[in-house]
Amino acid sequence: MARIFDRVMAEPWLRDEIVQKFPKGGPGDIRLGSPCIVNPGEVAVFVRSGEALGTFQPGTHVLTTANLPLLEKIVGAAFSGDTPFTADVYFVKTTDMTFKWGTTAPIVIEHFTRPPGASAIIGNGTYVAKVKEPWRFLNAMDAFRESVRLVQLKDRLDPMLGVMMQDKMSELAIAKDLGPAQLQSFSQDLNDLLSGMLQTDFDAIGMTMIDFNIRMGLHPDSLEVVSRMGYGTSYTQMKTLDVGMAAAESGSGAGLGELGIGMMGLSAVQQQQNYQQQQQQAPQQPAQQQAAAASQMPDILTPAQAAEFVQVSESDILEAIEAGDLKARKIGKVYRISKESLDAFLAG
Repeated sequence: MARIFDRVMAEPWLRDEIVQKFPKGGPGDIRLGSPCIVNPGEVAVFVRSGEALGTFQPGTHVLTTANLPLLEKIVGAAFSGDTPFTADVYFVKTTDMTFKWGTTAPIVIEHFTRPPGASAIIGNGTYVAKVKEPWRFLNAMDAFRESVRLVQLKDRLDPMLGVMMQDKMSELAIAKDLGPAQLQSFSQDLNDLLSGMLQTDFDAIGMTMIDFNIRMGLHPDSLEVVSRMGYGTSYTQMKTLDVGMAAAESGSGAGLGELGIGMMGLSAVQQQQNYQQQQQQAPQQPAQQQAAAASQMPDILTPAQAAEFVQVSESDILEAIEAGDLKARKIGKVYRISKESLDAFLAG
């Protein structure tokens, strides 16, 4: 049997609780004319049948059809007096929340105008955010629960923030012409720019960014990571790698930091150089040797690399992807093709 409530208010909050439902433990009827008490730092959202009936800011509110006008529409014009109505009330904290964040896997930042075309970034730190649109927040974060705590919200936000940062940092790197060296010395100015760019994505989930303090830098094996994804085969990059190899062979490490190579691994540099030599020699090799060279293709290719192996134009590869004939993964605004997908495409 449903309980009838003559007062609506949140129970004492747990230390890290963000959302709590009233009433807990099942459905309840709320008597019209009852007070709804919303404390500072809270917002109350009345929900019925998946629809928001009304949102109440801090203060004491007497529940009537004047401040819950959808009740008349749902139940009928005769709905008045102290008639009980069924609704779920979600109290949402609107105070600042501090989140710790760190990369679990490198974030790949694209910068096509700077070799090697992308960088693998790692980082950690904290950011502060709060709820500004409770109804949007409840929907976006799947928070229609009896209780939502900070750790549960963090579990949903962490992967979302990783995707947001990858997209926004790539936009920032391209717009500001940043390469590995600039990303290695990530500054507070870049942090502030990134924070502003992220706000658009936080708007979409009903939150606002208050403070952003994430420390970021290159992954120790950044070049190797992005090479496996098909980046770094441009003429400009190969010239840069040639200089790095010459410095390594002469026993002098001078200039590596300036080139943005740093600690990214000379073995990956050698792999890139060998790959470029194979591509230059392929047209002069017999058919069997060309087939052997083709077997050395990277595990992950760009459309341009795939076109080179298949001996067609890049536009032909893109048409095959968009037609669904060639499987590819879209990362940001670019496609990446696995070696297996290309083999399957060629096999028909």
